[in-house]
Amino acid sequence: MNPSAQLLSQAATLLQQKHFDDCIRLCRQCLSRAPSMTDFQHLLALAQQRSNRSSDAEKTFRQLVAREPKRADYLLSYGAFLRGQGHMAQAERRLRKACKLAPEFHQAWHALGLLLFATDRPGEAFTCAQRVTTLAADFAPGWELAAAAAQKHGSIEEALQACREGLQHLPAAPRLHYSLAQLLRERCEFDAAAAAYAASRDCGLDSPDLYQNHADALLDGGHPEDALAVAESGVQRFAQHALLQRTATRLHIEVGAPGDPLARLRAATQGNPQNPELWQALVELQKRMGHTDEAAATLRDAAVRGCPGTPGIGILMAQDAALRGDSASAEQQFEQLLERYPESAATHINFAMHLLAREQPDRAAALCDAVLRHEPFNQLALAYLTTALQLQGDAREHWLCDYEKMVVAVPIPVPEPFSSREAFFAALTEVLEEQHHARSHPIEQSVRGGTQTNGFLFRLPHPLLRVLEQQIRKAVASAMAEFRRDEQHPFWGRPQQTASAADLRFAGAWSVRLRDQGYHTNHIHPEGWISSALYISLPEVVTTGSGTEGHIQFGAPLGELGLNLPPRRTVRPEVGTLVLFPSYMWHGTVPFQSEQSRITVAFDLLPPGA
Repeated sequence: MNPSAQLLSQAATLLQQKHFDDCIRLCRQCLSRAPSMTDFQHLLALAQQRSNRSSDAEKTFRQLVAREPKRADYLLSYGAFLRGQGHMAQAERRLRKACKLAPEFHQAWHALGLLLFATDRPGEAFTCAQRVTTLAADFAPGWELAAAAAQKHGSIEEALQACREGLQHLPAAPRLHYSLAQLLRERCEFDAAAAAYAASRDCGLDSPDLYQNHADALLDGGHPEDALAVAESGVQRFAQHALLQRTATRLHIEVGAPGDPLARLRAATQGNPQNPELWQALVELQKRMGHTDEAAATLRDAAVRGCPGTPGIGILMAQDAALRGDSASAEQQFEQLLERYPESAATHINFAMHLLAREQPDRAAALCDAVLRHEPFNQLALAYLTTALQLQGDAREHWLCDYEKMVVAVPIPVPEPFSSREAFFAALTEVLEEQHHARSHPIEQSVRGGTQTNGFLFRLPHPLLRVLEQQIRKAVASAMAEFRRDEQHPFWGRPQQTASAADLRFAGAWSVRLRDQGYHTNHIHPEGWISSALYISLPEVVTTGSGTEGHIQFGAPLGELGLNLPPRRTVRPEVGTLVLFPSYMWHGTVPFQSEQSRITVAFDLLPPGA
C-alpha cells in the first residue's frame, strides 16, 4: 500500500471511530500537500458533517462536487448532507444525478428513495426500492424501504410481500422481521405478528419499541400473561425506559400477577436517579393505586437523590404539599412553576385544579383562559373552566356545556340481515365479550370494576365490528347534520364540513365491560372533539330499575377535586342507543349491583381536517 493509500485508510478509520477532529486535521494536512486528492476532501466533508460543522461541510462538499462533478459517490454524500439540512430539492437533484451517472449504484437509489419517502411520494420511493432490491438483493435496507413505501402508498399486501421476499434472501435480518411484525399486527394477525417480533429479537434487534409492540401484539391476541412476560423482559433490558415500565406495571395489575407490580419501577428509579420520567411514572402509578403515603415518600427520595426538576415533577411536588394540608406551600410552588415554565399548559391546568379544590374559581378560570388563548381546543382547560364557571354561578357554564342540546341520544340503525335491535346487539355482545382479555380494570383509565379492550376496536377484522362501525358512522353523520353553527364556540365552532359518514375521523375506539359495582369515574377525553357511549348490553337493574344505577351522568367534575357538585344531567342507557357529547364535558357512570355485565362501545371523533 502506497503512503497516500495508507493515510487515506487512516483517515477513514478515524472517521469510523468518531475521532472527527483528528480526521479533519489529517485530511487537511494531506490536502495541503496534494490538493487534487479528492478522497481526502470527501472524508473531510463527512467529518465536518458528523461533528456538526454544517457550514464547513457545505463549503467542502460544494468544492468537492465542483471539482469532481461525475463522481456518483460524492454526489450521494452531498445529497444525503443536503437532505439532513432540510434542502430537499437540492438534495434530490444531486441524488438523481448520482443515479443517472451510476445506474448500478444501489446506495444512490436507496438514498433517493428515502428522500422521496420523506417528501410524501411513496409510489416513487417504492420504484426506487424495487431498483435497489434488484441490484442488491442482500441489502436489507432496500427491502425495508420497499415495505415502508408500499405501506404508506396504501398497499399492505405489497409491503408484506417485500418483507417476505427480503427474508428469503436475508433470513436473519432483524429489522425485516420487525417490519413484517408491524404489518401483520396492522392486519390484526396478532399471533403471527408476535412470532415475527420474537424472530426479530432472536436475530439481534434489541430496543424498547420491540418489547412494547411485542407485548401489545400478545395482549391483542388474547395472551396477557405472555404479554406481561415480554414487558418484564423489556424492563430488565431497558430499566430506564419509563413507557415500558408503565406497560409492565399496567399488565402486572390487569393480569392479576403475584408480587409487587411496582418493584421493577421502584428499583429502576434507584438505579437511574437522574431520570425524572421514571420518578414521575412511579409517583403517578402509586397515586393511581391509592398509595398516597408511598407517593409522598418517593417524591422525598427523588429530591434527596438529585432528580432533575421538570414541570411534571414540580407539579407532583406541589400536589403533595396540598395533600399534606400545606396549601400555601403548594400555591407558592405552582407560582414558581408558572414563572419557570410559562408555556406549560399542564402547569396552568394543574394549578387550576388545585385552586378549584379549594373553591377559588376566579384564579382557576384565569389560568384556564390563559391556556385557551394559545390552545383554544384544549379539552382539559375547557373542562376545568366549566367547573370554575359553575362555582362562580356564571351563565357561561351553560354556553360552554348546554347539557340539553349537546348531549344527543341517537338510535343505531339495525343492519340487514338482522330482524331486530335485540338480535343485532345480542350478536355484538358475544363478539365483544371475546375481546376482553384482562382480569382487572386498566389502572390509568376511568374504568373501575371492569375491563377495557386494547387498541383501536374497529381495526379488528370481525365482520360484525365492521358492520357496527358503518352503522355508527351513519348515525353520527345524521346527528351532526342537526348541529348548530357558532364560530365562537369551542364545540359548535370546530370544522364540521362532513360530506358523508365516510369522512368521520376516529381518534380512538374501545369497549368497556363493567361488572357488579362497576362504574366510570368522572372524566373527560383530552384527545377528542366528540365523545360517545353506545350501549350494547345492559343489566336489568339499569334498564328497568327506578333509580339511576348504571346511568351516565354529565357535569359532575373529577372526584379528586372534592367539590361534590351534583350532575347537571343524568341519562338512562338503552341498548342500541348512542349518546354523543363534547369531549370536554365531564361524564361518568353511577355504580350498579348486578351479576349481569354492562357492555359499551365508546369512541372519540375529531373534526375533518383537524
